[in-house]
Amino acid sequence: MYKLKPVVPVPMLIENTCRMYKLKDLQQMSFSGVPMSDKSDELEDINDETQLSDQEIQVLLEKQNEVLKILEQLELRLSKLDVKFPNAKDIVPISEKQQSTQCNVNKEHKSNSKSVINNDIKNLIKNDTVVFADPEDPPYSLLALPILWPAVAWDISYHVHSSVLKDLEALGTIKAFKNVNCKHSNNIVKVFVIWQHIKPSPKVVRSPTDLSIGEVSLLRTFNQCLATQPLAVADQIKSNKVLDLINEIVDSTNDRTAELHNLIMESNTKLDITNIVIWSLLYKKSEHPSKIEKWLSHFTKIIIV
Repeated sequence: MYKLKPVVPVPMLIENTCRMYKLKDLQQMSFSGVPMSDKSDELEDINDETQLSDQEIQVLLEKQNEVLKILEQLELRLSKLDVKFPNAKDIVPISEKQQSTQCNVNKEHKSNSKSVINNDIKNLIKNDTVVFADPEDPPYSLLALPILWPAVAWDISYHVHSSVLKDLEALGTIKAFKNVNCKHSNNIVKVFVIWQHIKPSPKVVRSPTDLSIGEVSLLRTFNQCLATQPLAVADQIKSNKVLDLINEIVDSTNDRTAELHNLIMESNTKLDITNIVIWSLLYKKSEHPSKIEKWLSHFTKIIIV
């Protein structure tokens, strides 16, 4: 708005000859396939927004195809939830002998096939997982962790906050949650569960900057690091869509139990994170259709011993 008189005269153009480093000439790289004699004229044409020649268009299309191929590869990797993209040589198989001596989990639920644990398990071992759970909305999926991943050495302990000690109803609810102790491995995944009246529940804390909420996020956190056999891309996308829908239903202020019922296939009794989350959410409710009750009973007999 106002033009002030300069206190110290400064030249309008300052020539800086001291550079820390020199960036690549992107325009020069883009038109490396164009003859040198025509480059300056062609760049001027581009700046003037004139029509590009066939040769220039071909060069740009080749660059575009290269970028698209890189984006497709990144999308494929992200769809597999393989954030750190480990090399195949870094994946370490766990022998059946180690699996049989790791945890005091019911043996009939253990997988007989050899499994490969993602190297991201080192992050779980290095940093403990703390789960703040509300006894009025208990995350029953915690009971399924040793069943979903029997090859892992689990150490799950439950602690009651002082605000819950006098709540007899809450204490009666959390009796179903028993500690899981592993003493036959140096690589133990430790989970500390703190019963506390907290909304929303559960709250999963991995570090001061790593916090997530809900049972979907809880199981996704472990599945990302402990997935034994990655699903096919199409199956993984389908599973993620179902988990996202479940998360949306849980966060809704309306009663959307019927939508959870619609996600259940009576013949699908596979122990995976999708079915476990649905089971945990419906187990806390009552008055389900007979087909749903039969489906819930199947998982209840396996998980709640």
